Amino acid sequence: MTTSIIILCICLFLSFFFSGTETAFTASSDPLMHELEKKGNHRAHLVKKIKRKPDRFLGMILFGNNVVNITATAITTSLCVLFFGAKWGVVVSTFGVSFVILIFCEIMPKTVAIRNPNTIALLVSPIISFLTLILSPIVVFMNTVVLAAMKALHLLHQEKLGDSAKTELRGVIDMQKSDSIKSERLMLKSVLDLSEVHVNDVMVHRSKIVSLDVTQPTSQLIAKALNSPYTRIPLWKGKKDNIVGILHIKALFKALEKYTGDIDTFDVLSIASKPWFILETTSLLSQLNAFRRRREHFALVIDEYGVLQGIITLEDVLEEIVGDIMDETDHPTEETLKIAPQMDGSVIVDGASPIRDLNRHFGWDLPDEQFSTIAGLLLYETERIPKKDSIYSFYGFTFKVLEKKGNRVTSILITPPMETEEN
Repeated sequence: MTTSIIILCICLFLSFFFSGTETAFTASSDPLMHELEKKGNHRAHLVKKIKRKPDRFLGMILFGNNVVNITATAITTSLCVLFFGAKWGVVVSTFGVSFVILIFCEIMPKTVAIRNPNTIALLVSPIISFLTLILSPIVVFMNTVVLAAMKALHLLHQEKLGDSAKTELRGVIDMQKSDSIKSERLMLKSVLDLSEVHVNDVMVHRSKIVSLDVTQPTSQLIAKALNSPYTRIPLWKGKKDNIVGILHIKALFKALEKYTGDIDTFDVLSIASKPWFILETTSLLSQLNAFRRRREHFALVIDEYGVLQGIITLEDVLEEIVGDIMDETDHPTEETLKIAPQMDGSVIVDGASPIRDLNRHFGWDLPDEQFSTIAGLLLYETERIPKKDSIYSFYGFTFKVLEKKGNRVTSILITPPMETEEN
């Protein structure tokens, strides 16, 4: 009897071990194990090696768990029959063993493991690696039988989720809700979005381009160039859309330092670089790679008809990742500060504010596929030019037009949906 009790305790312990180990390995973090392995952690290497063959791991766990549970049931039944007789012994054994295994060998170990999956997986990895090796002939035989049965029942189809790696990575980033890494989370999401955002979403519109007429007197052109806050300035001839060169202020300084003749005879166009034109449908990821490949920081954006739409710089692409970059030429005035949060949770924004920036800043989810600015969203949804003080509601948000200039909406009060506390 003593031997039976000892064997029963061992079986229950092993059942606890197998159940907890299965949950720990399933819930353990693959990225964390990858980083630990890179740092030389041998146990992390074992965890990754085991998880690379999940069929063998699960086969070994299920085989071991079922063997110990059946053994525990058999021993308990014999003990209960001995104490309570054949009639009640089976009843007591059935309900008693089921309760003990469910509580102490299933729920408890899985609860402990789900709270500490990485620690437990690292702790037991040498034991699991050894058991997988020892039981591999049995596990391989069982997996062969299972695969044959699945093939006969046409159950071998694998799910197709498209770009599952990127989707999974987005999910991992979204799940990190800690305020201490909010900026890092936003940047990582922006990096993943680079291939889906086009240059026309972030470019400087042609109406805001600072450019110079190359045919004007050279002294005036140079004076305007030196007084400009920008390093690279487009040069046009005939009409503003006809860009013939890009003047770099550094190149201008070097040329003027060596030039000794009359300043009005100096040919500015001779030191300008050739304009680089790109299509407005180019993705930011492609453009970033093009900037690196060509070692240039400035490009002119055109549409499919070759009409100038704007300019894009390397800084524009980087700002899409890290947010606004303020340098010595940027001055935060009332015009550049386009977001004004209100005490009641609403926000006053400029009509030209990009929807992507607002979504990123406030964690909103307003659509930006058909339009890039918040005023464009308003026009698209209302299908009319809104009047001042008009109020509209869509996507759970309330929009009130505060200011207009002609047909252009310049100021909008946005009230986001009230946040409900999750249970």
